[in-house]
Amino acid sequence: MGKRKKVKKEDVKLNRMLKMSFIICLISGIIALVLILGKGKVFGKSIIKISSNEEDTHTIEIVAQDLYLMKEQSTQLKVLIDGKEVTEGYEITVEKPDIFSLEGNTVTALAVGSSVISVKSTDYNIEAKTNIDVIIPITKLTLTAEMYNIALGDTVSTFYQLRPTDAVAILSYESSDETIATVDNEGKVKSISKGTVTITATDEITGKTATCKINIK
Repeated sequence: MGKRKKVKKEDVKLNRMLKMSFIICLISGIIALVLILGKGKVFGKSIIKISSNEEDTHTIEIVAQDLYLMKEQSTQLKVLIDGKEVTEGYEITVEKPDIFSLEGNTVTALAVGSSVISVKSTDYNIEAKTNIDVIIPITKLTLTAEMYNIALGDTVSTFYQLRPTDAVAILSYESSDETIATVDNEGKVKSISKGTVTITATDEITGKTATCKINIK
């Protein structure tokens, strides 16, 4: 059997100290590298990354009560920063002052057209926009159908006419009896069972309505 080499206690202590020094230097180097690359601060054992881009940490939103107005009508604007409604810390501007006047958070329609309404935070480098239209309202609404008599299981389209022709309407549709026929957002009617059903189109801006009857045989 070979002889074991005798190790002195002083050598063991020296090796341990060298290893410990190496580990400490390695950890210090890693932390320094993280701080340089991540632009962070060390608090205890946590590395907190600090973002220089404020848009990553703050949001702003502008909400109009109405997106379609008629001349001389007004609507209120609501501003939210970081999801909470605020009454200060921002500036609102109107892109086309000939279309809208602005007083506080109220915009009033002056002429037919469209304009962007912007809000910018005075505390953060963030902004938001919305678009509001001033329209010509309808004076008359007419609803007709591709066919007024259809077979069970068939589908038929309805068509609307506006007066004046350059007016704007937002239409919704309703069936008088969905067990007989249903109608979708485009005014397309699908028969379900035999009978007669009335389809109603309503302009959500003026409240004007028009109807037509469909017979399912």
